[in-house]
Amino acid sequence: MKLTRTIASFLALSMLVSITACGSVSDGDDTNAATDNDATETEPVLPAGIERADYQKEFHIYTSDDMVMYQRYTFAKDEERSDAMSKALYDRELMVEEYLGVDITHELTDVFGAIRRNVQAMVMSGENTYQLVLTHPIGGVQAMVTEDILYDFNDFTYVDLSKDWWNIEANDNLEIGGKQYFAVSDYLIPDPNCILVNLDLLEQYKLDNPYDIVREGKWTVDKMIEMMQHVTLDNGDNVWDIKDQYGLGTPNDWYLNSFIYSSGLMLMGKNSDGEFELKFGDERTYTMMEKMDELINNPSTFVYHWNNNNFDETTLDISTGRVLFNIATVRRLYTLRDTNVNYGILPYPKLDESQDTYTNNDWSGLMCVPKTVEDPDMVGQVISLLSYYSDTTTRPAYFDVMLGEKLSRDEDSREMLDIIFDNVVYDAGFNYFGFTANMQKLFYTVAFHIADEKQNNFSSWFAKYQPGALAEIADFNQVISEME
Repeated sequence: MKLTRTIASFLALSMLVSITACGSVSDGDDTNAATDNDATETEPVLPAGIERADYQKEFHIYTSDDMVMYQRYTFAKDEERSDAMSKALYDRELMVEEYLGVDITHELTDVFGAIRRNVQAMVMSGENTYQLVLTHPIGGVQAMVTEDILYDFNDFTYVDLSKDWWNIEANDNLEIGGKQYFAVSDYLIPDPNCILVNLDLLEQYKLDNPYDIVREGKWTVDKMIEMMQHVTLDNGDNVWDIKDQYGLGTPNDWYLNSFIYSSGLMLMGKNSDGEFELKFGDERTYTMMEKMDELINNPSTFVYHWNNNNFDETTLDISTGRVLFNIATVRRLYTLRDTNVNYGILPYPKLDESQDTYTNNDWSGLMCVPKTVEDPDMVGQVISLLSYYSDTTTRPAYFDVMLGEKLSRDEDSREMLDIIFDNVVYDAGFNYFGFTANMQKLFYTVAFHIADEKQNNFSSWFAKYQPGALAEIADFNQVISEME
């Protein structure tokens, strides 16, 4: 499935937001939001076999309250909806509730690490508390498989993973031994990172137009470094610190992991028997690490603590006006609504021009269903309709309004967002092994070894953790082969 239609194409679809919804729409600052006057009584063509029902049951969705993407862009708010995204979330759930006679509720736990523990306890006690669980992209994911506490999506009568509202690439990567314990659909909006560019500094220093560079396929790490060096400037106190001007301001930690995927690399793949195997560590990986050392351990780069996505005096982000480039997550662009800095949006740079596209990974989570599900027909139908309706509700609102209208400030940035979202890639090594003892070290090489330790001895680093990573993969493959 293509992850997104283009932002422009969503403008037409956004008129369908209220197909079966009812109720008034409050006046808000978004003039593009559909109103009840746009509604029509025409019944949409629904997924095959799903007929109107009256289950008179609750459908509980469970996740963590520290997962920003779910709270802002997945869960319904309330009937007093004043913006297009909140309205879309409300309308999506209302249409499913009215069509199937269910009551959709949400429960948030304290931290993402509690999700696996609580689902495990629920399954072990035979309870059917939650019908859909939304996970962290990594935390607890492997354990939920090996503990055998999840339902196979393939066993749902009313879930067809081949349909357009399911992410075929993600699901193929997540498939294990013919089982689909985790899945991704249009219900989950992708969560990639991006590069912000200070257009004011760009003009001041008369630098090349980065949008044209992207279009020409020449937006590479080398080009980024070249542009960074033109703007680096001490404030006159001869002390290089956060008060100075830099070519790049970047959070440390997981933001830097995305360079793996923008470089055209993967942690893992599958062999001819469908078993996971290590892909990381080839010649291109070594080249990437050399370029990351040049980019990060560079006088023109200021690395700051990611600080749980909070911005304070220790953060040198785009809003300070003192960085040309800033690595950021797309989901947090709403924090820049009031900034006076004129900024644009770019994809992560390629490792080199030989790459066909600008790729990035998805930091959003995964969908799963506890094994103790009591009414799989009802659950499968609700999940399918939530995913199906997302195409005409939440996704248009997110891409057209939240990104295309409100948060990106020029037509070029909207085009760049198309490139970013249309080229999101998926890697089972990220989801299943991102936090294991040895694979985590390889996954976080740029963050832990190059940025934190300010080293670039990848040969030694790889030799230290590769044997343990291979053992972790072998153990996982063995457990999967022994599962029923």
